[in-house]
Amino acid sequence: MEDVEDPGVTMLDTGDVADLFRQCDPDGYDETRRRFYREVNMNPFKKHPESLLRMIEWSFCDWFAFECAVDAASIADDDENGAPRFRISRPDACRDCDCGPGHGPRNGTCAGTGSAADRVYGKSPYLVAAERLYDCDRISAAQLADMREVDATNFASMFWITDANAAQSRMNVEDVMNGGRYELYCPPDAAKYDGAHGGTIVNRIAKVRGVWRPCAIAIYEARRPNTPDTRDVLVGAFGPRGYQPDFPGWLRFFYGRAKDTGLDWDDMAARMENA
Repeated sequence: MEDVEDPGVTMLDTGDVADLFRQCDPDGYDETRRRFYREVNMNPFKKHPESLLRMIEWSFCDWFAFECAVDAASIADDDENGAPRFRISRPDACRDCDCGPGHGPRNGTCAGTGSAADRVYGKSPYLVAAERLYDCDRISAAQLADMREVDATNFASMFWITDANAAQSRMNVEDVMNGGRYELYCPPDAAKYDGAHGGTIVNRIAKVRGVWRPCAIAIYEARRPNTPDTRDVLVGAFGPRGYQPDFPGWLRFFYGRAKDTGLDWDDMAARMENA
């Protein structure tokens, strides 16, 4: 458990969540991890920097904690010593719909059939771990409430930076894929991009206690190119009528081998340079 961005809001470390389920359900965890890496589709014959490999693994933990589902029957299935025996459910689909890993209705892009109200899905590993900590008196009711808000509101997308102010620890961004504008409380990013009126970040954000903030590691960020034409190219490419990847798909786009389109980041970068 760690305090993220400010001492007023507490979030779980998704690495700890993933490790808990690795111990409880090693087979389900391993299969889920294999599926994630198959989706990311990195070239096994290319030597990747160690920093990139660590980032991909951290991203797996974020995706696992927030977007996978837990078998409901396993939540109360403790062993004889009272230790949990959580199991992963439906590793081949996102926790919210039938349309693939991490592509649920919380970001407005669900391609499944039927309404979410008509279907029953398991809780996320993140929420199950948080509730377990509360039941064991490891966290307070207020901390659990924070974690429930993170679980309920988080989504990943590509964001265009419209303004950053280090003094206020705030950054204003536009959701390139889904539309909408957000004011994020994020001191490190606000300091890094102080004064910027352009640039790109692909990350997961959540709203807790009325404030939006990052809740995971950024899988891509660049201060430049930062022109209005670049923003228009990104909106055209990834907006409602463009290519809308799920979370593993974002990683595949930037670092893996495209399997569903002929588009990759090198092609996109060339288009932006010519914008």
